[in-house]
Amino acid sequence: MDTISKLEKGKLDLFEHFWSNSKDNMFLATLDKDGDFIAEEMNPSQMQNLGQTEQIINKKLKEFLGEENACFLEEKYLKCLEENKPIMEEETVSIDGEDRYYNTMIIPINDKDSGEKRVIGISREITELKLAKQRLEKLNQDLDSLLVQKSEELEGANTKLKTLAFDDTLTGVGNRRYLNDHANKAISLAHRYDSCLTFMVLDIDGLSNINESCSHTFGDTIIKSFANLLKTSIRDSDILARYSGEEFILLLPMTSLEDSQILAKRLLEETRDMSFEYEGKEVTITTSIGLSTIDNPQDNLDTLLSKTYDALAKAKEEGKNVLVSYLDKNSYNIET
Repeated sequence: MDTISKLEKGKLDLFEHFWSNSKDNMFLATLDKDGDFIAEEMNPSQMQNLGQTEQIINKKLKEFLGEENACFLEEKYLKCLEENKPIMEEETVSIDGEDRYYNTMIIPINDKDSGEKRVIGISREITELKLAKQRLEKLNQDLDSLLVQKSEELEGANTKLKTLAFDDTLTGVGNRRYLNDHANKAISLAHRYDSCLTFMVLDIDGLSNINESCSHTFGDTIIKSFANLLKTSIRDSDILARYSGEEFILLLPMTSLEDSQILAKRLLEETRDMSFEYEGKEVTITTSIGLSTIDNPQDNLDTLLSKTYDALAKAKEEGKNVLVSYLDKNSYNIET
C-alpha cells in the first residue's frame, strides 16, 4: 500500500475506521487483471448477511455469488471506477425468500501509481424503516379512502337532510319551508329587475268531506294526484309547494297576472276532469284558486300571501270551483 496515493489511502483509512466502529455491512473488492472482482475484505456483518464465512476472502465474486448476481454487481462497480465518483442507491435483496432493503454506497479507489482498482462498499439495512414507510403509506391510503367514504356519506346525509327539510313527504313537492326559502329570493329578484311575479294558491274543495266519507288514505291519493297535475303543468323556474293539508302554492317568476290566469283556468278544467274510484263509486274533485301579483315596491312574502289568500277566501265565498284574482283591496276578478 506504499505506492497508493494520499487520496485513495484516505479512503482506505476511512474504510478501516468504519470497519471497527460500524455495524453496517462493509466490503473491499479488488479488480484483478482478468477483469473479475476479488473479495479482498468483508466485515462480520457482511459475511453474516451473505451467509458466508471467511473462506470467501480472496475469492472472485462469481465463485460465491453466482454468475448472474456477480455480473450485475461488477457492472455497477466498473461504472463507479470509470466515473470515479461514489454511487448511492437503494437495493432490494432477496434472502431466504424474503426481501431485505439496503441503502448502499460504493466508493471507487483508483490508484494511478500502482494501477490498482478497488471499490469500497458500505451498506446499511433499512428493511424495518422501509416496511414502516410502506405501512404508513398503506395507512394513509386507507385513511384517504375512509375520508372519501365518509365525505360521500356526509354528502348523502346532508342531501337527505335537505330533502327532509324542504320536501313534502307525501307528494314530493316542496314544503312550507321550501317555499319561504325560495320565495324570498324570487321576490327580491323581481324587485331588483322590476319584473313580474305572481302567486297562486290552489285549495282542493271538500277534501275533508272525502276524508270522512271515504278515508284519509283515499284523501292522500287525491292529494298526490293533484300534486302530480301541478308538477306537470309548470316550468322548471316555477316554485311549487304544499303549504298545508290540501293547499298548494305556485310562485310564477317573470309571469304577469294575465298569463297566470290562463294557467289557472286550465288547472280548473283539468281538476274537474280528474276522476277517482272508491269502493265502486266515482269520486270527482274541484279546486278553488286565488291569484295575486307584485304591484307595490313594498310587497314581500307576507303581503303577497295575504293578498293571495284574500283572493282564495273570495273564491270560497263564490261557491268554490272558481278563480279569483286580487286586483286591489275589495276589488277582484272572478272567473269560472
